[in-house]
Amino acid sequence: WYNRLYINFTLRRYIFFFLLQTYFPATLMVMLSWVSFWIDRRAVPARVSLGITTVLTMSTIITGVNASMPRVSYIKAVDIYLWVSFVFVFLSVLEYAVVNYLSTVQDRRERKMRMRARSQVGFRSTLFEKDF
Repeated sequence: WYNRLYINFTLRRYIFFFLLQTYFPATLMVMLSWVSFWIDRRAVPARVSLGITTVLTMSTIITGVNASMPRVSYIKAVDIYLWVSFVFVFLSVLEYAVVNYLSTVQDRRERKMRMRARSQVGFRSTLFEKDF
């Protein structure tokens, strides 16, 4: 009765490529940056090199993904995921900077208290000797 044209488009996205090339490495970099939480705070070279490596790797992943994707005027979901991952990695480096600063301040306070205690002990011993 009615003539019509019927077209069926089946669009299929193979997500495994994006998982393997983008999401999985980004997730591993975030988890690798968490390893610095278990490294001793006095192991400066280990924590700094781990932090810089993860930050640079995340930057490389972001750059590679943006180069391989078409240029569009809106934010893509992969951009949000990668930038949130980058923020997590950067915050782990920032955490070490804060811990290092606070531990330095605490070490200075402890050193001052030890010096005060030593000077008071020395002062008391000289007073004690003068009394007798």
